[in-house]
Amino acid sequence: MLERVMDSIAERLSFRRRRKDIRLKVLAVFLYHLGLSYRQVRLAVSGLDSVSHESIRKWNHMVGLDIGNLECKERRAIAIDETKIKIGDRWHYLWAAIDLDSKEILALYLSTGRACIDTMIFLKKILRYCSNKPTFYVDGGPWYRWPLERLGIPFKHETFGNRAPIEQWFGQLKHRTKRFWNRFPHNSSPENVLVWISAFVFIYNSWRC
Repeated sequence: MLERVMDSIAERLSFRRRRKDIRLKVLAVFLYHLGLSYRQVRLAVSGLDSVSHESIRKWNHMVGLDIGNLECKERRAIAIDETKIKIGDRWHYLWAAIDLDSKEILALYLSTGRACIDTMIFLKKILRYCSNKPTFYVDGGPWYRWPLERLGIPFKHETFGNRAPIEQWFGQLKHRTKRFWNRFPHNSSPENVLVWISAFVFIYNSWRC
């Protein structure tokens, strides 16, 4: 199973430099997102090749930049939600959407607030991967209704039920970020944090799908 997943990831990536075997790079990034630190990953793969923890960090960053486009297709239902994450000393909102059938994470968005304009931007990112307008499942946040109605998207309010998969995914993400106390370092920019989370999504989607 793991070998098939790694082969699938390797086929979808296009690392710029090929001095190291691409499967080694995929393995290193995969181990990192399982919860190891960069230095722990370096030790884990040392029997295969000599790499630095900085190289592993760069490989992970490349994965986040080069995750590729998901297929634009007809989708039945999507659940969306947002959660708070801390970058340095400032709180941000991370928005995410999941296809309720394939369990793919379709889109991410990072903002400093939860306004209707943020919802509108996020919804348009999701619709890039939909050839139709699927039913969206949302909570009771007042920032959802107007943008959904404006874009003509059918939606339903649910606290649990169909929204459980997106809440479970946020739980997996926060389980991973507990390794650095759920707060990204002071020198992290929102852009780099989004790249880091995009790499996590790439590994998640490859494993699930």
